[in-house]
Amino acid sequence: MNTRQQHRLSAGAFTLILLSSAVHSESSSGLSSELSSELAWSDAPAALSKAEVQLQSEWQYRTADTSFNLQPRLRADFSDTLYAEQPSGRTDNYPAGSLHSNGPLAQWDNVRFDLAEAYADQYICGMSLRSGKQQVVWGQADGLRVLDIINPQDLREFNLPDAEDSRIATWMFNAHIPLPNEQSLQWLIIPDLTFSELAEPGTAFAITSPELAPQPVAGVAVNQRPTRRPDGNDWEYGLRWSAFTAGWDISASYFNFYHDTAVTYRILNSSAGSSLPAVDVESVYRRSRLLGLSASKAFNSVVLRLEAGHISRAFFLRDDLQNNGISQSPELATVTALDYQAPADVFVSYQFYQSRILAYRPQMIRREISTRHTLLLKKTLLNDTLELSFFALLNRDYNDGQLRSKVSYQLNDRWSLWSGADYFFGNRAGPFGQFSSSSRFLIGWQSAF
Repeated sequence: MNTRQQHRLSAGAFTLILLSSAVHSESSSGLSSELSSELAWSDAPAALSKAEVQLQSEWQYRTADTSFNLQPRLRADFSDTLYAEQPSGRTDNYPAGSLHSNGPLAQWDNVRFDLAEAYADQYICGMSLRSGKQQVVWGQADGLRVLDIINPQDLREFNLPDAEDSRIATWMFNAHIPLPNEQSLQWLIIPDLTFSELAEPGTAFAITSPELAPQPVAGVAVNQRPTRRPDGNDWEYGLRWSAFTAGWDISASYFNFYHDTAVTYRILNSSAGSSLPAVDVESVYRRSRLLGLSASKAFNSVVLRLEAGHISRAFFLRDDLQNNGISQSPELATVTALDYQAPADVFVSYQFYQSRILAYRPQMIRREISTRHTLLLKKTLLNDTLELSFFALLNRDYNDGQLRSKVSYQLNDRWSLWSGADYFFGNRAGPFGQFSSSSRFLIGWQSAF
């Protein structure tokens, strides 16, 4: 760690500790806070790959028929590897100029202040309505997104943060309507077109896999056009039916949405007078529809989980510039999972994921059938105060993947510590192997008050 990083880390940690002390001193029964810090060291040239300090508070207030929840969050990272030295200032993933605009409320260098969530709960005519900035979870797959696509993601650390921390809450209306015979409907209206936040070019988790990002070609000039966002009045909406019958939890869902990452088109520019071949690159957010099914049932100590999602329009990079370098096709993704609660407080979960391009063309860079396997192991000790966990993912397309291990210890009601390692392996062209130089060891702590 260089002197600049040391000074910034010390100043940032000291500042947030003072802020947390102030919040604690003025807290009431409706206010709670968590102060946490995480440090990570990687194989990359900059040994310190993460030095984050975070203060998140939750304020709750209740009236006779309404409850309010506000979660302000202050985050700072002083490692200089998750943020570019000269940030592009890219803001196209956040809407602007409207009442439902999202994104940071304030940002200074590598310090960001935002609202993690902010919503109100009401009960109207037997229906529960949550209005505001929130997360909605569809699906139960671990580390795999099939139905869990309601919220965009913060991908500045790829898939390493927990799902709850990586989802970007969005402004929406979320209504739950109970039905007879243990059934219910969930209705979503989302005017907030916030999309996933990608890692900046040149940072530790910038996307470089040719399956996910177009590759530069020597001798070809590139003209970057502004990203095209949807019309601000073009909302997303979804409907989900759930039921419990014969021991099965089942659901069927429909979601009319925009993909959370833009489609990158490469348009051959044949303007007269050009001395070099040139390609115009334009990123566009495209709309699609999801039809989903899920089911789960417990058989003694084993739980079977099934999940399937059909995307009406998915977009895939081509190895040529026909159709502006993109092929469009419906896509069907499925997850079959088995969870086993073993003796001696051991939990085992295996998942088999498969995605099929239904209108496959040989020019597509991705394979027609993409297959992944995951394995999760957990063991608790010392009256559940110590937890050991291990997660493995194998992507058969490139024989790449990741291994993640973590040891967590709950000191008391307020303090917890953890340590772990995140390891990427395999072909650097793969979506996981591209980060093989960003494997890391980490330590962290959290204090609740």
